[in-house]
Amino acid sequence: MGILRKANEETKTINLDESDYIVVRADITKREFNALAGSMPATSEGGSITLSQAAVFQRTLFETVVVGWSLSEGKPTGDDYEALSAEAGNAVDVKLMEHFESLLPSSAEGK
Repeated sequence: MGILRKANEETKTINLDESDYIVVRADITKREFNALAGSMPATSEGGSITLSQAAVFQRTLFETVVVGWSLSEGKPTGDDYEALSAEAGNAVDVKLMEHFESLLPSSAEGK
């Protein structure tokens, strides 16, 4: 199969612990990737991002890729995500960033 293809609708389950999980899209479209890239915090050389910049990106990432979770039925919203405890939110953030990194184009694809 060649490189040209449309994003698929498949999902995968990411375990947070023994009983809790999130269900994420296994693939995203170029449009969604561009929207995520647009919400990524930018830093100057040697600079750092602000907490609010990181929060905006994390919410956008959550809303883009998460389609379900063990907390309730249906697709969780950004407001649902922001209602999590700090500990639970951090656990979700870590797993989402790992998943996001898997969605980034490889160096060969980026060329």
